[in-house]
Amino acid sequence: MMLLFFLVIAASCVVIDLPLLKQKGRPRDRLVWVLYWILGIAAVYCSLNKIKVPSPLYLVMFIYKPVNSLFEMLFH
Repeated sequence: MMLLFFLVIAASCVVIDLPLLKQKGRPRDRLVWVLYWILGIAAVYCSLNKIKVPSPLYLVMFIYKPVNSLFEMLFH
């Protein structure tokens, strides 16, 4: 029931935002906008259904750990 409520709110926001994005004529902006909406709705779905999702911080740590090691090796 709550998921339906959030989907209705999301659909109303899409109805408001999409015409504004179409006027600007930037397809990349629309693509990023759609990706953020998909990620947001997926996050709400996981939250409502109590699905355990790993922290996005782990991805940041995975990316920057080799960079950090490289700088440590170069400047230590």
